[in-house]
Amino acid sequence: MKPLTKTTASSKPKLIVLVVLYKKKISESPTISHLLLQNRALFEVELVIWDNSPEPSPEQEVSGLAGEFDKFQYISSPENVWLSKLYNQVLRSNTYDYALLLDQDSEFPEFYFDKLKIAILGFPHISLFLPIVMNNRKVVSPGSFVYFKGKHWEKIKTGLISSKNVLAITSGMVISVKVFLAHQMEFDERLNLYGIDTSFMLRFSKFEKQLYVLRIKFDHDTVLWSNPSADVMLSRFRNLKATWPKILSDRPVALVLAYFYSKAVSLKMALKYHDMRFLK
Repeated sequence: MKPLTKTTASSKPKLIVLVVLYKKKISESPTISHLLLQNRALFEVELVIWDNSPEPSPEQEVSGLAGEFDKFQYISSPENVWLSKLYNQVLRSNTYDYALLLDQDSEFPEFYFDKLKIAILGFPHISLFLPIVMNNRKVVSPGSFVYFKGKHWEKIKTGLISSKNVLAITSGMVISVKVFLAHQMEFDERLNLYGIDTSFMLRFSKFEKQLYVLRIKFDHDTVLWSNPSADVMLSRFRNLKATWPKILSDRPVALVLAYFYSKAVSLKMALKYHDMRFLK
């Protein structure tokens, strides 16, 4: 893991783009469809597809996508590697200036790379660039960390902002290699799904005082903002609840507040779904 060159107006930053698939073929991913519409000539792009699906995408789809990029990797991982671990593996083992993390279900405008290149050139000292992520017309990322949990922004902020108490989901993050080289940061491998982004953002703010919010909107779908079945929600909620002691281990007051909050949410879910398993 090392940077390529100092970024100048005439140079092309090396951008590694990591897309994680799960139970979706390449042809079924909105993220990949929108990625193909970008002005990729602005960067030296390397696309890495990490496929956690039980079955790999059809070989024809893999080879077709490989033909669209000068540098391409397809990794089939039917054992469903934890996000934190696969992020670290890809980011440790490749050479790049910036890394763009994406899930399989994001939609973003054709001029996203244009806006990103302008921001990178204008603010070369900034190590984290975030899009505005929407779900059902509501801003779900970035947000604020209040006491022990996230809170949606009431008003969108763009441009340079303080990194203190800012949360963001990983999908859409553009991270400078500096974060991993100078600060020796990595994603917390104790976490397998939820809490990865919160843990990263809280630690990032200890090293970097500012970040940049792009004037770009992503449309994003996730089970946390949908209305899943009781079984799905129970699994997700238990996973989320288990992350708090790990994320808040250095914040004892916040940890106590999170404990009582989880009890209240458990009761709320039990009543909503008429399911006593939420109380266990």
